[in-house]
Amino acid sequence: MRFPTFPAGGGRAAVATATTAAFLLVAACGDGSSDTASTPTSSTPSGSTGSAAPTSGQARVTDVMTGLDHPWDVAIDGDGNIVTGERSGRIMMRHSDGRVAQVQADTSGVDAKGEAGFMGLALAGDFAQSRSVYTCFASTVGDVRVVRWTAAADWSSMRQVQNVVTGIPLGASGRHSGCRILPAADGTLFVSTGDTANPTAPQDLKNLGGKVLHVNADGTPAAGTFAGSVVYDYGHRNPQGLAFAPGTDRLYVTEHGPDIDDELNQVLPQANYGWDPNTGSGSYDESVPMTDTERHPGSTPAVWSSGDPTLAISDVDFLGPAWGRYSGMVVMGALKAKRLVLLRLGADGTTTTERVDLLDDAEGRLRSITPTPDGSLLVTTDNGGGQDKILKVSPA
Repeated sequence: MRFPTFPAGGGRAAVATATTAAFLLVAACGDGSSDTASTPTSSTPSGSTGSAAPTSGQARVTDVMTGLDHPWDVAIDGDGNIVTGERSGRIMMRHSDGRVAQVQADTSGVDAKGEAGFMGLALAGDFAQSRSVYTCFASTVGDVRVVRWTAAADWSSMRQVQNVVTGIPLGASGRHSGCRILPAADGTLFVSTGDTANPTAPQDLKNLGGKVLHVNADGTPAAGTFAGSVVYDYGHRNPQGLAFAPGTDRLYVTEHGPDIDDELNQVLPQANYGWDPNTGSGSYDESVPMTDTERHPGSTPAVWSSGDPTLAISDVDFLGPAWGRYSGMVVMGALKAKRLVLLRLGADGTTTTERVDLLDDAEGRLRSITPTPDGSLLVTTDNGGGQDKILKVSPA
């Protein structure tokens, strides 16, 4: 599970905190939405491995912070201080006493364009001692990079101290630049990367796009990677979520499909997940299957796929005991489908048996998911225009 992270507040103008709570009854929904559709149609997910038709669920929602603009990720420290970064590079903090302030940091090197900008954010496992914060952002140097910062004791500022991973590709438009950071219990980092809509990137082991990377804290290759490389697995399109199943070493990644088949995959060392938009024409061919077992025999099948159309699945985590009958379920944020999608995994972790949807279009596009100490979720919206929020989503 991702290290507990909380949101901080901020906006283009003043940042406000809200405390209004509401119970939301969520209607049942289908398995996908196109790039423009806001109301998915019901269908049986192609590629799904036993997941039943979705049902509705209930949750209690509180606005923790408002006035944000495209907050990508959230973290909370042991004192309850909440930090988030906006795509533009602004870093905001909601202190445990409720004060909201900007964290002073030199983010002039952030290249915010299209889908790219200031993205993944996570605290080191030893944060209480090291004050180390990891971020992933599109750089004006021309790549996407993972950088380690040191946060001041009072969170008034952050200072860059090390480039951990550089050379993750960045496309001219910023497309498919998803980058999520997951610190593991042993101090290593898993990093998901988008393929930049480059037809050759996902299957090219020398290209860091369309991959899950595994590095030590200093950026050197960690266990399970290809020899001399930080690449842990490959054949992804635009993965934007990473989480460990609680109590296990099973790692899962979520990724966006083209018009069909967003996927939840179990991450395995040196595995190929079969995305290959390179058909020899030089173009980025999105008509190919997400998991192309014909061209790439032995590709790892998805644990779950959305079918037709997609939901634009972003982040992923797991629900804890506070969620009662939903305890242990995968929870995924959906951007285009504007909801949380819950999945029950089968005993072996490679199939799904149940789906429940929450917050059907109640808050717009949902990007990141972070568990809180009480088992609630901190969920960021991604609607833009300085109208985004960090929501606390709790069991009803």
